[in-house]
Amino acid sequence: MKKTLLALLVLGAAIVLPGCGFDEGAGSTVTVVEITPTPEPTPTPEVTPTPEVTPTPEPVVVQTASGVNVTKQDGVYTTNTEVNLRADASTDAELVTGVGAGVQLTSTGVCDNGWIEVNYNGQTLYASGDYVTAVAADAAAADPNAAADPNAAADPNAAADAAAVSDGTQADAAVSDGTVQQ
Repeated sequence: MKKTLLALLVLGAAIVLPGCGFDEGAGSTVTVVEITPTPEPTPTPEVTPTPEVTPTPEPVVVQTASGVNVTKQDGVYTTNTEVNLRADASTDAELVTGVGAGVQLTSTGVCDNGWIEVNYNGQTLYASGDYVTAVAADAAAADPNAAADPNAAADPNAAADAAAVSDGTQADAAVSDGTVQQ
């Protein structure tokens, strides 16, 4: 009986197994599904408020007695040579004093004609911009003694006095190298 049972099993398997197989091309469809992982959500950046615009202040412009416009601004200048300091921003203006080369002057404004307005010994005077060089703001801030002492007396030998011309007008003094200063 065991042999008969075994024969029936083999016969049943021979009938069932060919129906369960994959027969290529006989109406079969293969679907390939690609799986893409879900991306991590990107966090939304926080909104940074736009800073308020600070208006640029309008420059303050004043005029000298002779009508030269002076844009008020603070600065420090070093004299390149001996320089005359005058009562107005012109070579025709009264010569008040002179300073030597290498003196640092505290500027309070810049004139339209290239002269600088300085505070010297408590007076507002003017020096030609041709004979001075601006000192960088960071260099002036680094040395608190960078500006000339406004209480210091001018060196009497720093600049020659203005000479009187025969017609009574004032002439510019000649410097030792033969150039004429304003």
